[in-house]
Amino acid sequence: MTLTQQLKPEYWPGWDVALILAADVRGIGEEILRRYEAGGGEAQGLWIIKHDKDILADGSRKDDHVHVVIQQSTGRNVEGKRQCRALDQAFGFGDKSVVKAPPGRGSRIENALSYLIHAKDPSKYQYAPAEVVTVRGVDYVEIEAEHRAAWARRAVMARNTAIPMREWNELGDALVQKVLDGEVDEVDILRDKTLMDIYTRNESKVNLALKNRARREMLVEVEKLRAGIFQKTVVWAMGASDQGKSYLVESVAAELSARLGWPVFRATAKNGPDDYAGEPIFMMNEPSTKVMEWADFLTLLDPRQAGPISARFYNKPDAAPRVILVAVAVDPVEFGFFIPGKRSTNDSLDQLIRRITLLIEAQKDDRGEPRYSIGRIGSVAPYMRTVSVPGERVGERIRLTYGKAETAGGLSRDDALETVLLHVAERSPDAGLVIDATASIAARRDAHLVERGIILGQLVEPPDIEETMPRPIPSPWTAGPAGIQRRDVVDGSAA
Repeated sequence: MTLTQQLKPEYWPGWDVALILAADVRGIGEEILRRYEAGGGEAQGLWIIKHDKDILADGSRKDDHVHVVIQQSTGRNVEGKRQCRALDQAFGFGDKSVVKAPPGRGSRIENALSYLIHAKDPSKYQYAPAEVVTVRGVDYVEIEAEHRAAWARRAVMARNTAIPMREWNELGDALVQKVLDGEVDEVDILRDKTLMDIYTRNESKVNLALKNRARREMLVEVEKLRAGIFQKTVVWAMGASDQGKSYLVESVAAELSARLGWPVFRATAKNGPDDYAGEPIFMMNEPSTKVMEWADFLTLLDPRQAGPISARFYNKPDAAPRVILVAVAVDPVEFGFFIPGKRSTNDSLDQLIRRITLLIEAQKDDRGEPRYSIGRIGSVAPYMRTVSVPGERVGERIRLTYGKAETAGGLSRDDALETVLLHVAERSPDAGLVIDATASIAARRDAHLVERGIILGQLVEPPDIEETMPRPIPSPWTAGPAGIQRRDVVDGSAA
């Protein structure tokens, strides 16, 4: 709620005349707060300022007056909030002195707070933030410092006269520098109207800055990858439609973005890497087998190497995304078999499978909740797979030596998310992703219990080794009087 009132006693019936004549801003603010609360209101914040330098259109000075902003209680609950008429009566003003901001942008409290000093109105006198008296809530000087840049951008757009092209060019140069310094990215530009206005008039040079910054960041990541500072984490989530695979990979991307600020690149089903600009998270949701050529696919998924990737318009330089998320209905064997260029090489599909960090299968339980089986890929005993080829009566038999070396089943979305984040943290130790160590150890222990055929005290039916699942390698976990322990840990600290 906002309040504007001239500092004349006749406009303050029932108030201390000396207080109004003295223009005691803090005293007036405290009395407003007292009357507000006496009327049943609950205020989070109250700020007040005296305007004594405002000018009318004819050049004469306005009468001295105060502006007040009242931040009422939060939420939709009406208790603790008062309508304008009730506030007028509580303050003794009669009607229509207290007003509610109009719908839209004007209803935001930041706009009301900015008006206290005319921050967005460059044609009006600019009051100092220190002139605002904070009766309750966050100190106004802190509020102004937090919003200063945004208010300044709005002030540019509030000018009544057209901005000369020279100034647009200067603003464009400033935006280019902020892009190169990493302070602004494409999403920031698209979300902010003022930045969008500047970008529209300086599109070519801002695009060039965005492109060159992406190339620089890609080069830095490539150098880190080749130096062994991190390894790519490749997650392949598979399952029928509406079973939760996309739900999981989107959750992983959202969590990493929230924790680390990593932007996400979402590849198209075909010609996937065309618009890739070095984002740390590379996501392929329901990609076509034509998403890219076989050689490019292997290059992208290689956990320790970076190389150029073909694209329609211009090839991508060496790419090194931190996390690659694939959500598709089929497993990597069936998918990789039909990737363009695969049949013309002598490469085994092992080349694709061994690049995958985690192979995840999604399937909903009887209650309709997604459940996940997560397997860590590693070298296993040789096994055979049959891939059905359209138009051929007999499928093609393929010999493989890579598959699930460890498996954990029946995981919830949160447990599966935690497991993926654990592997990202281990493979990108420089990123600063912190995972609960206790939960991580428990997740690993459970994975090995399932691998040994034990889950919640039940035996797990062994899979069909010939067609579906490779035999797991021996587990490093042992069970004894001291509980579950690793064979290679003497003091039992990892139990």
